[in-house]
Amino acid sequence: MYSSVSHQFVIRKAEDGKTLYYDSEGRHFNRSQYEQQLPLFHFRQLMTDGLMPDSLFGKPVDVLEINNANFFSRITPSDIDAPQAGLYPLFESESGRVALEKPDDYFRINNKGIEFIDPASNGIKPGKSELFTRVLKKKGMTFPVRMIAGIPTIRKKYDQGYFIVDKQEHLFHLKMEKGLPYCVEIPLPEDFHILHIDCTDFRNREFYGYIITSDNHIFVLQTDTYHIINWPIKHYNARTDKLSLRGNLDSRLAIIDKPDEVYAYASNRQYILQNEFHEKLAPSFSRGAQIANDLLFPFKIESGPLTSDFHRIMIQFPKNVLFIIGNLFFLLLYLVIFFARKRKRLVIAELVIILLTGLYGFLGVLLLPAVKR
Repeated sequence: MYSSVSHQFVIRKAEDGKTLYYDSEGRHFNRSQYEQQLPLFHFRQLMTDGLMPDSLFGKPVDVLEINNANFFSRITPSDIDAPQAGLYPLFESESGRVALEKPDDYFRINNKGIEFIDPASNGIKPGKSELFTRVLKKKGMTFPVRMIAGIPTIRKKYDQGYFIVDKQEHLFHLKMEKGLPYCVEIPLPEDFHILHIDCTDFRNREFYGYIITSDNHIFVLQTDTYHIINWPIKHYNARTDKLSLRGNLDSRLAIIDKPDEVYAYASNRQYILQNEFHEKLAPSFSRGAQIANDLLFPFKIESGPLTSDFHRIMIQFPKNVLFIIGNLFFLLLYLVIFFARKRKRLVIAELVIILLTGLYGFLGVLLLPAVKR
C-alpha cells in the first residue's frame, strides 16, 4: 500500500508465522501504527479506535467523500486471454429507475452490422437492428469488430454501455438512452493498438475503465471527456503478470505481481509518478531444480497456459541454451552406451533424433531395438 501520511510504501508480510508491518524506509510498526499510515483505507477502524485525524490534506474529514473516492481493480492474464461471449445485453442507461432492468433482447455484431435477437423466438428484431446499424455506420464504425467490452450484468451501480474496437482499430462508445442509440468515436493517438479494455462502475464515475495496449501500457479513459491518460508504470507484461490498481483522495497505486518479483508505482491524482518500489521474491523452484527441469524436459504439452482459464492443447518449446546442452549430453551418453554394447553400426538418423529432441529421442532410440524384437 502507499501511505498518504508519510508518502512511503508500507508493507504487510507474513514471515515465520508472524505478520510484519514496515515501510520502504525500514521503519517497523505494530498493527495500529500500520493502519494509521493508511487513514484513507482503514478509516472505519481508525474511527472506531478514536485515531482518525480530524482533517486530511487541509480539509475536514468527510467519510462519505473518502469512501466514494476509494477504488480497486485487479486485472489478470486470464482476463485478457479469454474468448468473448458473442452475445451481449444492451441496458437502458436513462430509464429513470433506481435499479437496472434486464432487456428483452441481446445483441451481436457481425459483417453486416449490429443485430438484436429475441431469445424467446431466436429471431432478429429488424427495426431495432436497422436503426442501431445505421447510426453505427454514420459514426464511422466498420464491421466486423475486433472487441466488445462492457459489464454485461445488472449487478452494477449504473450503466455506461459498451466500448467497441472496430475492424480498423477505431474505438467507439455505444449505449442506449431512452430507447435510442448513443454512439461516439473516441479519438486515439497514432499507433495506439488496444489489447484489452476493463470497464468499471465506481461510485465517483471518474473514468469509464482501463485500456491496456499491445505494448503493455495502461491508460484510464475519463468519463464524458474521453481523455486517455497514461498511468505511469514499467516492467509490465499483460500476458503473464497480475496487475492491481488502487486509488483514493490522495494518490494512485499500481502493483505488478510477477512470479518472482513485485513492482509498485505511486502517482498523484493527476497520474504523475511520485514514488516506486521493487522487491525480489523467493522463487518457487530452486535454481538447481529449474536447471534440471529445463535440461530434462525442454518440450511440454499442456492443456493451456497457466495464465489463462481458456483451455486448449499447447506445445511449449525450449527457451534457452540449456536445451542444446541437454541434447548434447544425451547424445554423448548414447555414444557411450553404443560403444559399451559393442554395436557395429551407428545410425545417423538416430543421432539426429537425439540431437533434436534430447531425453525423448534418447529414450526412444534405446527402446527401438526392444520394440523390433
